[in-house]
Order: sequence, then structure tokens, then C-alpha cells
Amino acid sequence: MKNLRKLLTTPLQLQQIPKWVPVVILAIALIGFADATYLTIEHYQNEIPPCTIGGCESVLTSQYAQVAGIPVSLLGALNYLIIVTLLFLYLDTKKEIFLRVPVLLSVFGAVASIGFMYIMIFVIKAFCPYCVVSAATSLSIFAVSLWLVLKSRNLSQQVQG
Repeated sequence: MKNLRKLLTTPLQLQQIPKWVPVVILAIALIGFADATYLTIEHYQNEIPPCTIGGCESVLTSQYAQVAGIPVSLLGALNYLIIVTLLFLYLDTKKEIFLRVPVLLSVFGAVASIGFMYIMIFVIKAFCPYCVVSAATSLSIFAVSLWLVLKSRNLSQQVQG
């Protein structure tokens, strides 16, 4: 817990972080937002998106497709929208908080994606390519965010050492 707190409170040595990093996270988040928004629209239109591989209908109509009556796709779209908005703010202002929050959100997105992929594969036993795209984008955002934090931490140790 102490290491996590330190990791979250240590300044991100932004001047040393490559400028492409937030742009890459932004691009990935836009893909995730488009995918999750499409699934949300389809949900509210009572449609199942075309699915050439697997069982989109089984996955998207399962009891796991909603949490407290809210479609998982809507929660995902909101998560991606928050990340996109904050990254645009970061690119405009260069304020660290607008980069730090998406990094934190990436942890929740990755954990949720792993959980939902497990349910899809081992519980529902069906395959939804749209869900895989969302999981891949969440995990990619997490991977780039983790790289950013670790690189920043190493740079911070070099500056102090």
C-alpha cells in the first residue's frame, strides 16, 4: 500500500516523458470510445451488432452485460470519454493532474476488462469481437500508462540519485 501511494504521489517527470505517449493513449482511448459507444447505441436500440465470429448475442444479452441495470458498454464509453477529455486537457494545459487521472483510470479499465474477458470465455463460453476490441484498448491504455509511470519513476530516481 505504501508503494502504491508513493507511485501515485511521486511527480511524473513530464519534461522527460516523450510527447507521443499521451497522444498514443488518446488515440487508443478514441478507438475504445467508438467501440463502446457503438455497443451502447445498439443496446438502447434493442439490436445486436452484426457478428461474423462467435456469439455476440450470447455475450451482449447475458446477465453480465449490465451492472445495476446499466449496460457495461455505457460504463466503458464513459470511462473512455473521461480519459479522452482529460488527455485533451493535458495536451492543452500540460497540467500533470490531467495525465495522472487517466493513468489511474487505466488500472480500473484493465481489471474490469480482464474480469469481463474471463466471464465471456469461461462462463458464457461465447465470443464477442466488439468486447475483445474494448478489452484490448483498455489493456493497451494500461500498458502504456504503466510504462509511463515506470519510466517517470526511473527518471525521478536518477534526478534524486
